[in-house]
Amino acid sequence: MRKKLLTLCGVVLIGASVSQMASAQRITPMLSGRFLQLCKKESSLQICDAYISGVADAGILSKAFAKNEGDTQAPAGFCIPPLVSGKDMRDQVVAWLLKNSDKLSQPVGASVFTALHEAYPCKYVTTTPKTAVTPPKLENGKNP
Repeated sequence: MRKKLLTLCGVVLIGASVSQMASAQRITPMLSGRFLQLCKKESSLQICDAYISGVADAGILSKAFAKNEGDTQAPAGFCIPPLVSGKDMRDQVVAWLLKNSDKLSQPVGASVFTALHEAYPCKYVTTTPKTAVTPPKLENGKNP
């Protein structure tokens, strides 16, 4: 597991170096389809959850940063209630990716952000997502 994580980090860092030369903003080169594959394998669920949690944290922190800088009107991309688990977020993201297969060739960050935005809109304040999702089965047929 650790070897896979280190390999993934290395690929992302190499891709980021190339990507930085091509654009003014850094974006992870992994595509949504590859990420979906990772999120459906039991051996890579921690990688999937960590990435989704990172996007969620970045969204929340960017809103807090904007507010601290005086932009009290900065919109939040999503509002995830504190009791929502990483697995719950993963279920929402995987369901969104499966439903929006036309987005599998776009960068993973855009897909994860959009999935969280649609599942956890800021006017929604309970601990469950806007729509209930049946957890996807892993490649081995088990529920994660």
